[in-house]
Amino acid sequence: MSPSFIERRREYRLPLHQKVICTDGQRSSTAFAVNISRGGLFVATLDPFPIDTELLAVLLLPHQPTTVCTRLKVVHVVFDKQRCEMECGMGLQFVGLAESLISILNLHMLNEKMAYLELKKLLAPSKPNLKEIYRRVSKLPFLRGEDLAELRYKVNRICTLFEQPPALEDDVVKTG
Repeated sequence: MSPSFIERRREYRLPLHQKVICTDGQRSSTAFAVNISRGGLFVATLDPFPIDTELLAVLLLPHQPTTVCTRLKVVHVVFDKQRCEMECGMGLQFVGLAESLISILNLHMLNEKMAYLELKKLLAPSKPNLKEIYRRVSKLPFLRGEDLAELRYKVNRICTLFEQPPALEDDVVKTG
């Protein structure tokens, strides 16, 4: 496996579609968060801040009564307007999270994980209870408006994030 393809993230990312307002003190930008992890978030934008820029950001996590205001640092920029299959934007790393925000973030990640795992169970039968499925989907904005086949694909794909990765030895072909 090429070193450029090795996964270096410590935390899995979950889909998110929430407006984020960022400022570096000089300019402000409004964009949408595409995904979130315990380490940070990815924001889709055609006007990213430069790498290493420290930002103050405000966003609303689903099912939270108040907005979250936190410091972030730009650690990655994707800017390829010619490739529509890749989101342009910036990877933002949380900086100096307060214990209260860590708790909110952990609760959000756990609730989302449980919702996806429960939805996976509901989607497993060949003739699932559609009323129950769409009730659950209403709590996961990323999945709204999808048909059953697309729901199954996206939910199963997201649930692979929660599986333990195979041991490195299993990936190595032994020669000899």
